[in-house]
Amino acid sequence: MRKVAAVVVTYNRKELVKECIEAILKQEKASCDIIVIDNGSTDGTEELFRSILTDQRIDYTNMGENLGCAESTARGMKKAVEKGYEFIWIMDDDVIPEKDALYRLRKMDRQLKGQWGILSGAAYWKDGSVCEANRQKKTLFTFMKEEDYQKKLVPVRMVSLASMFIKAAVIKDVGLIKGEYFIYSEDYDFCARVGKKYPIYAVPECKVTHMMRENRKVNFVKEPEDRLYRYKYLYRNDVDCYRQLGGEGWTYLVVKFLYTLVLLGLFEKKHRIDKIKVLTEGYLEGLWFKPQIQFVEL
Repeated sequence: MRKVAAVVVTYNRKELVKECIEAILKQEKASCDIIVIDNGSTDGTEELFRSILTDQRIDYTNMGENLGCAESTARGMKKAVEKGYEFIWIMDDDVIPEKDALYRLRKMDRQLKGQWGILSGAAYWKDGSVCEANRQKKTLFTFMKEEDYQKKLVPVRMVSLASMFIKAAVIKDVGLIKGEYFIYSEDYDFCARVGKKYPIYAVPECKVTHMMRENRKVNFVKEPEDRLYRYKYLYRNDVDCYRQLGGEGWTYLVVKFLYTLVLLGLFEKKHRIDKIKVLTEGYLEGLWFKPQIQFVEL
């Protein structure tokens, strides 16, 4: 059985994905192949990969259109499992892993004797501070704190796709990421399903740099008007994601809805009505949004 495949989804970020791929190929004391799913980039990304496809470790596919992060990640996961890899290492195209990141994950796998479902690396921003968008959730309401990043291992509930290490056997068991999500919450939904059967851990010694423009979490209140359509996906997907967790999940959804309404009332003046409409419509759509879980058939 082949050991590890990194799955990288990219869209019009040629220079960043080049840096990402180079960092994966330069991993020390551990190695992996790379499956790249290109969502129809038009910035020369395909030409870049065509020029380096002589490297047998890289498998590049251009989807010809933007299928969204969720669907493309699912397809990358599916291909990795079908090709017989034992572990799948998912990361964003603007994530730069440190040279020993994969080694740290493989080492923790051995220490845990395989008793885990997902291992998550620690993501930092360009200035060395913790990347706020990628803090792992310890509970539905709380995130990892600074002191947690000094530990060897931290049990968590939900993690992002910045550096998600998964066993192929787990994917075969719980299914792929839900492609119908398109963007937002596909990682948390996958974690919710995995967490019902397997432990999920953060591995702070596995470090990556997430080259985001700003070091902040998703902030609906501060988003400009031309990006509001994206948030209907977020709130719709959140309802589907968290309702599977029963009473705890519904409590989270209600609290988040009310908290967001309060923030909009206090801090949003210009687009308050439009944003309340997006929030409400997203939640309502989520009540009957029931995407099917796709499984890998071997």
